[in-house]
Amino acid sequence: MKQALENKRLKEDLSKKILSNFKKNKFNFTDLDLLIDTSLLTERSGEQFKKFTLTYKDLFGKEISLRPDLTVSTALKYIQEKKNKEEKYCYYGSAYRLDKEGDLKVFDQIGCEIINSNNNKSENILINSILEPLKKIKKLEVVLGDVGLFKILVESLELPARWKLRLVKNFSRREYFEDMLKRLETNYDLDQQAIKLDTKRLEDLEKLNPNSIIGGRTVSEIVKRFNKKIKDPRDNYKGKKNVKIIRDFLNINSSIQKAESAILSFFSKNKLSNLSIKNYLRKINRINKEIGKKYSINFKTNFGRNTDYYTGVVFLASVKKNSKIIELARGGEYNGLLRTLGYKKDISAIGGAINLNELINL
Repeated sequence: MKQALENKRLKEDLSKKILSNFKKNKFNFTDLDLLIDTSLLTERSGEQFKKFTLTYKDLFGKEISLRPDLTVSTALKYIQEKKNKEEKYCYYGSAYRLDKEGDLKVFDQIGCEIINSNNNKSENILINSILEPLKKIKKLEVVLGDVGLFKILVESLELPARWKLRLVKNFSRREYFEDMLKRLETNYDLDQQAIKLDTKRLEDLEKLNPNSIIGGRTVSEIVKRFNKKIKDPRDNYKGKKNVKIIRDFLNINSSIQKAESAILSFFSKNKLSNLSIKNYLRKINRINKEIGKKYSINFKTNFGRNTDYYTGVVFLASVKKNSKIIELARGGEYNGLLRTLGYKKDISAIGGAINLNELINL
């Protein structure tokens, strides 16, 4: 009982200090709704919320969820208040999630979000604000990544458009993504029954007048497309080679100071176009110049995939205790989330939160 009271007092003191720090950085405190319309989570915000959200039905039969994530709650607040300019929110509250065994876990979080900013330093402002309360912790480790880099990599590969889209779309679904790579590498995904049907259709088409029009195309054009489709659609796309490039890219792990050179060297070595990547890396360089001097930051291209609404920079702050990694804070960019929740367009957004429970336990 005494320990619980001590933890409560410590949590209150810490939250006051951290919120004070956020307010100095021009973040405005906001209260977030405890309950969320489940359909907004399950239909628009990604697969992860379907599995780990505690839901129930209200008196009218509508499914409601306890908020599993305070970033989503902040995004909904921005939409509900009909904002259209930059907002800098900070908050203190709990998130509720079910673990793999179905047990409810409560996370006390204190965090901040920058939504709809045109400031190219918003990443630095946000990450600095989250890391500042942790700076005195010994052996603090920070991991940085950028899931947007993967999209640029895929676009530079010689692959059919449908495969590029699938790889990017399923990047956060690790098991399914790995299965996709194996299929791309080995051609196991080719459906023999579909090939037989396409072959029969081709035989029927070849009997028609090649100049006749079907669906706005000449028969000869359709025959040409069928011939291409029936053959392995990746024969000319070097599936095995491209999978190796993807795997090698996701193994890049360096200090943030060497991240740019490591990525550019990788693109050069694999003879990939690097114009887009050069422009994109300016963001990483800005973070390195301002934050890289203060903290030990590791850059990993495979980091940040576990949250499917992240679109760009992602970060994690942790410490090791008895060989166990204790996660103290995490966050990232989510430039597409607000539109999926009902906003009229995609807008820039980045946020992060500190896990008060773990911070106190230290």
